[in-house]
Amino acid sequence: MKDLVISGKRVKTELLIALGCFICAVLLNVVCIIVYHSQWHELFSQIGFTVLVAVVFYVLLLLIRLLVLVCRKIFAKRNK
Repeated sequence: MKDLVISGKRVKTELLIALGCFICAVLLNVVCIIVYHSQWHELFSQIGFTVLVAVVFYVLLLLIRLLVLVCRKIFAKRNK
């Protein structure tokens, strides 16, 4: 059975995408704190929900990336 090898470049790319999702989730939390005039300690006390939102963002991006990949493969086969 073959070993699955993930390149360092792919790991770095996925980590950067995950970090971007986490930063977007934190920024969303900051916007919600400002809009709803909440206390700033919620930025740290709600970190669990922030991580959950980041995971949701990552999964949505993953689905979009997979959809784009499938569409590219279909159109590549069609153009041959």
